[in-house]
Amino acid sequence: MKNDNTRIDRVYSFFNAIRGNNTPNEYQRVLAVLKKVMVIQECAQNELDYDELYELMLSVTTDFDIPNPFPEKRRFVDIYRTLQGFKELSWTDVLEYGDVKSKFRVPESIVDEMEKNFIDGCQEVLIPEAEKFSPFLEKLVDTHSNSHFTLTTMDTFYYKVLNEMFDGNERVDIKQTNIYQYEFTSEKYDLILSVPVFGVRDKAGESSEFICRDYDMIAAENLALHLRSEGILSIVLPARITFAGGNVKELREFLQSMYCLKEISDLPSGIFDNTGVKTLLFTITTGRTDEVTIKKFVFENEDARKTGNKKLLVQDDTFVLEDELSDMGDWNVNRIFESQDEDWIRFQESNIKKQELGTVASIFRGKAVNRKDLNGSIGVVNISNIGEYEIDYSNLDYFQEENRKIANYILQTGDLLIPARGTAIRIAIFEEQSYPCIASSNVIVIRATDESLSTTYLKLFFDSPLGRKMLVTRQQGTAVMNISYKELNNIEIPLPSIEEQRSIAEEYTRELKVYKKAIQEAENRWNSTLAKLQARI
Repeated sequence: MKNDNTRIDRVYSFFNAIRGNNTPNEYQRVLAVLKKVMVIQECAQNELDYDELYELMLSVTTDFDIPNPFPEKRRFVDIYRTLQGFKELSWTDVLEYGDVKSKFRVPESIVDEMEKNFIDGCQEVLIPEAEKFSPFLEKLVDTHSNSHFTLTTMDTFYYKVLNEMFDGNERVDIKQTNIYQYEFTSEKYDLILSVPVFGVRDKAGESSEFICRDYDMIAAENLALHLRSEGILSIVLPARITFAGGNVKELREFLQSMYCLKEISDLPSGIFDNTGVKTLLFTITTGRTDEVTIKKFVFENEDARKTGNKKLLVQDDTFVLEDELSDMGDWNVNRIFESQDEDWIRFQESNIKKQELGTVASIFRGKAVNRKDLNGSIGVVNISNIGEYEIDYSNLDYFQEENRKIANYILQTGDLLIPARGTAIRIAIFEEQSYPCIASSNVIVIRATDESLSTTYLKLFFDSPLGRKMLVTRQQGTAVMNISYKELNNIEIPLPSIEEQRSIAEEYTRELKVYKKAIQEAENRWNSTLAKLQARI
């Protein structure tokens, strides 16, 4: 249905007809009211005149609990005449196209993955906040004809529309309830499909019946409580569920102790249109399973965000024993894949000396600078100053501060700088300047505290495929790179003798100078050639 271009064109033609009379935020409700009026008119024994239709419209708006969208009767009549060409539009169309730009929708690729949890035979299925699944609700109900569905919503308008959509269908119940409240229902279900609200905290005071106060975490706990024996919860959650401490860690431990994780699927950033939050799809069951399937999805189309084609492909998949996952202390998908990576295995099996980075280096975040000062005497190295090989000192920010307040942040020659967040990992080594410099709070500083470590050697390692994989696994799973400096302490690095490290570092430094000189000479030659050719034109 959603690919029917003719139907889409008619919907937007209708929106054009009411433009000027109603705002875009009202389009969906206006379309629903007029659709309902038309349905009643078609069922009426006698043709209603426009005065009667207007009174009927007022009654429908009251029933839908929305303000009258047509204070002027004449305007309503004009629009209703336009509506006569839209008889084939369904209630699904009202939900799907009404305000697609402003409402959160679950993409088809996620629904397809969730649907794999249906089994043959009768099932009790719960889809909370069902309006998010609106383009696919009728298809799910029709496809799984042996299942009984409960669709919930917190919104009165959506409650009314969903009732219209499934009017007369005995296999579908519509409930207006709040899944973020304890005992939102007394029923239990065989299958629950949910994409809860992301990143919003419960505003109703400090006390709560739940482990966490975030809506998404509340949904995970609350919905799991309503699973039957052998029931399955398929739920999308933000990546922080996999690594965060405090109450979130407590929730992880609760879910692992009371339920079984059946599958964890890493979803690509941008899978949802209205949020940049990095997410994963979890399959949680009250049944038994010793293995947890781990998947990493990517978009089938590299231009998915531009084209809207968000079909998914499995880039990598593996499994981990549930006991092993419990011992990890978190659900870091990247780390699981790292532990099974061939480069990682070869590294672990090699005879080379290995050591945790935190035992030979001090790792800290830079300092937040609230106020820049063009005349300041202290330089600030930001992420934008860190290049692939070196730091751009010509474009530093400056500020002024008392020495005692920045003494612990002053950079030293040999300090390794890594962006703590952003879109790319670039690593450069600081060289002391004629003025004091500090790193900004978005930069991680690694300073060798033991003579057994050369930071130039460390840069080379982090620039290697294995080193990059190690850094990636320390990301804290958001839409952009977000490396935890505390996690870097635990990275186990290869640590040959300092003589070998220095030999590698010296060759790197020497060849980098040759490379940069060759690049500069080539660039000078090219610019000179261009100038000569242009002079002849």
